[in-house]
Amino acid sequence: MPNVAKLSPEDQFPKEAIAESVQVQPKPESAQWHGTIGDYLTIGLASVADQVTPWGRNVRIRDRQLREFWPTESYLAGAMVNVSFRNTAFDWEIKSESDAVVKAVTEMLKAAIAGDSFGWVPFMNKLSEDLYSQDNGAFIELIRDPGMDATSKFKGPMAPVIGIAHLDAGQCFRTGNAETPVLYEDRDSVLHKLKWYEVIPLSDYPSAIERMNGVGYCAVTRSLRLAQIMKSIAVFKDEKISGRHFKAIHLVGGVSRTELDDAKKRTGEDADNKGLTRYMDPVIVASLDPEKPVSVATLDFASLPDGFDYDQEMQWYIAGLALDFGVDYQEFAPLPGGNIGSSAQSAILHKKSSGKGPRVFMRTLIESFKNYGVVPRNADMVFNDRNEQEEIEKQEIRTKATEEAVMAVRAGILTPEAARQDLVSRGIYTKETVAGIAEDYGNDIVKPKQNVGDIGGSTVGEDTGRMDTGKPNETGGGRLRKWLSGQR
Repeated sequence: MPNVAKLSPEDQFPKEAIAESVQVQPKPESAQWHGTIGDYLTIGLASVADQVTPWGRNVRIRDRQLREFWPTESYLAGAMVNVSFRNTAFDWEIKSESDAVVKAVTEMLKAAIAGDSFGWVPFMNKLSEDLYSQDNGAFIELIRDPGMDATSKFKGPMAPVIGIAHLDAGQCFRTGNAETPVLYEDRDSVLHKLKWYEVIPLSDYPSAIERMNGVGYCAVTRSLRLAQIMKSIAVFKDEKISGRHFKAIHLVGGVSRTELDDAKKRTGEDADNKGLTRYMDPVIVASLDPEKPVSVATLDFASLPDGFDYDQEMQWYIAGLALDFGVDYQEFAPLPGGNIGSSAQSAILHKKSSGKGPRVFMRTLIESFKNYGVVPRNADMVFNDRNEQEEIEKQEIRTKATEEAVMAVRAGILTPEAARQDLVSRGIYTKETVAGIAEDYGNDIVKPKQNVGDIGGSTVGEDTGRMDTGKPNETGGGRLRKWLSGQR
């Protein structure tokens, strides 16, 4: 077994394990490519019908449709931007015993390439957009040092990473081959075979289906049906209140068609003269024949279902988006229902959310940068946002465990030494923390046989003192003190 301290980036690739695996590695050049003119025609036709290709049928076409769709639904777009901004704003740092390594890696990451710009902010925004809106996932190019000459051993997987760059997920195709996992099509339609040490393929909840080659179910896919419904409602409301058109058909008896047409024409001309672009006065027909009674029946062709509650639908929609993006409801909108339980519930939900979407994203990035050699083995990438929350949670657990130990000792259940060993075995304190403490330390300062939970004692005396006015004849402290002493 190789020495872990001397492992090179090439040793990180499980070459022997892949060779012994029962799974067949497809050849990268035999992978099917879907970038044809017919695909773009299909995209155009599907957009007209507002349909999205079913998942797994054609990944490239579906991802292009998802890219077209998510900006058209305002709340889904807001959720996308909010989560992307959150990822970008996470505070991180590189830790290592070598200051030179810390400086070099930090500067490299902060100069990440993002198309026509560079920097951590644009890089992370584009990476997050692909990750949450593309089933194909997100891709990071690893730019390695080419070496000083052809004989240099620090080439290929052995070469250090000198930069990272965002790759457009729409131009990347997963091959299913472990050594050459990605084909990338550049602006000149030239295909590049990217080796495992040249690209990091990421996916939001990748599918377990082998032939999908790591394609996942992105957040937009998970929320697509809800978003389509809310978009339809929004379009309906917009079309119903905007536009200078007639909103219903009225079946009128006793009035000729010519009279109605003339009335509508006059009303339209009057709206033009007034400069109205979205509102039009109702059509009025005057001077009707009194011998011909008028009857009217109205047919409304577009209306929301009876009992439809927009606020309630919106609350469930936000809840659905929160589930699909793996975040707390309050990250997208305030909790409904006033202030009932808002403070305690917010704290609990925040702790839960720290272990779901945000934490998964942090851990994915940390492991990817470490496994692919972006962060050297003698260094670590640390997200301070996660550490601060973890420290708060650990402190709360430590406090509760210590209180429990004190109660057990005062009740005579455990000795101070036994309580210390119990706290060490539970991971509350380390062995180094309690090392050197004498076994009998604390025996003389512990009040024995005190009832469990009776730590604070009685406050009756203090309460009585605060109530005493100094005037025995008055109700309050003076009379209470006499009553307690038996002088009634």
